[in-house]
Amino acid sequence: MCDLLIKNGNVIDGSGSPSYLSNIAIKNGKIERIGTSLDINCDKVIDASNQIVCPGFIDIHSHTDATIMINPRAESKIRQGITTEIVGNCGMSAAPLTTAFLSEVKDHLTVNSDYGKTDEIGKSWITFGEYIKFLNELSLGINIMPMVGFGTLRSAVMGLKSGLPTKDEMRGMEDLLEKSLEEGAAGMSTGLEYVPDSLSHVDELIQLCRVIKRQNKLYASHIRGESQNLFPAIEEAIRSGEESGCRIEISHLKLGGKFNWGKTDQLFDLLERAISRGVRLSWDQYPYIAWGTGLVDYIPRWVIQDGHQKMIEHLNDNSTRKKIRLEINKAIKMGIHAYNTAPWENVQIAMVKSPEYKSIEGKRIAEISKELNTDPLDFVFDLLIKERGSVKTLVFCMDEEDIETIMKHPRTIIASDGRAVATYGELNKGSTHPRYYGAFPRVLGKYVRDKKVLSLETAIKKMTSMPAKIMRLDNRGILSSNKVADITIFDQKTVCDVATFENPHQYSKGIEKVIISGEVIIDQGNHTNKMVGQIIK
Repeated sequence: MCDLLIKNGNVIDGSGSPSYLSNIAIKNGKIERIGTSLDINCDKVIDASNQIVCPGFIDIHSHTDATIMINPRAESKIRQGITTEIVGNCGMSAAPLTTAFLSEVKDHLTVNSDYGKTDEIGKSWITFGEYIKFLNELSLGINIMPMVGFGTLRSAVMGLKSGLPTKDEMRGMEDLLEKSLEEGAAGMSTGLEYVPDSLSHVDELIQLCRVIKRQNKLYASHIRGESQNLFPAIEEAIRSGEESGCRIEISHLKLGGKFNWGKTDQLFDLLERAISRGVRLSWDQYPYIAWGTGLVDYIPRWVIQDGHQKMIEHLNDNSTRKKIRLEINKAIKMGIHAYNTAPWENVQIAMVKSPEYKSIEGKRIAEISKELNTDPLDFVFDLLIKERGSVKTLVFCMDEEDIETIMKHPRTIIASDGRAVATYGELNKGSTHPRYYGAFPRVLGKYVRDKKVLSLETAIKKMTSMPAKIMRLDNRGILSSNKVADITIFDQKTVCDVATFENPHQYSKGIEKVIISGEVIIDQGNHTNKMVGQIIK
């Protein structure tokens, strides 16, 4: 007797092996048996004829930390076939905290991320263990595996102070990180392009990576640069892993800026040489030509490093504003500014909070400044003042051919770099990145079925067993007996992303059923209201 029987499915088990027709029996949340002729009585039967049955997708780079508290159904992710998300990426996490620097952590998350629930931070938890306890008390529609964000860790110990940490501060970060890892954090992430992470030195990171190594956890790095200083930034990440011995994941690998397009041979030569030396290195990718970031990337770091209030003072002061403009123009002439990676016609406003500015969401800065008959930098400065630094943008600066080349590399893992949102309620706002809704089906539709960049078996391996291996998820990522029954069933002929940069709030198509721990969460594209997600430690 089993709880659920999936019959006649085209099984792709996640290992990369060829597909085969079979049946899967599930009992007590786990796969009991897989076989072509299962003579079993079952309470519920799913006929998966002409459909793909595979492990639930594991999103190794996600930002659902706050949105899971707003809408725990995680609609835009579960409807992609994703059953597990690794959160706390790019240096941004909701824990650990200290009462001494609580406001600094909130400032860090507000400016660098459309975090959404910063007012809740510090009310129900301080330690990472308390944060996990808080999450465990929620009814979750997806599995969550949280990491420590370095920006949060550093802010909790040092505030927004620049410069190297003192010995006591370094010891404080090491101790707080170790405690958090012991309490269940899956590792530590950095967002080295963002303040306060950008204020750190590589030696500081190496010391923390040694803590990660001791705990056998993961270091996931949004590296210090993805365009002008891409290759030195990769070398820094490699050094951090090599000198500490820890496992390192380079987040959302890309070649940003036209000056980097076509350099995939140089990129992989650098990565593969590190692997040949024994560096425990992996990386992930999302399948889009634009990245999502904050508008603060276009102003000098010193303007924002003391928090959003100080930033507002700088931008409101005429003499300081003139100084900032001169510094930006000088950097552009030298070819080292964000503008050189993506000029104003390539920067789209994704999300603002002020009602008076809602009409600019989805428009490029060049277009907006022309409509307003104003200088683009004046518009940027004024918008940052009004929005207190929290303006999200989409930056179009990557090449489609490079995306395909990176995707084809056997070590590339598929990820979303997005947060779970929804087509209704509080999370249906802004002209957000379409990857929030479509990253995984986009690979299955555009790059597997239509363009044949990958085989279906390879693509599913990159979404399942590969991230499971990196995250030490021994009971997920493969369809076999005694594994947790996290399963995605989809139609290979119709699966596709629907969300676009112009109209992002649209669920993907072709994901017919999604199962978590043996419970059907998505059934024929409809949410069943079952909430059986877990916090994975």
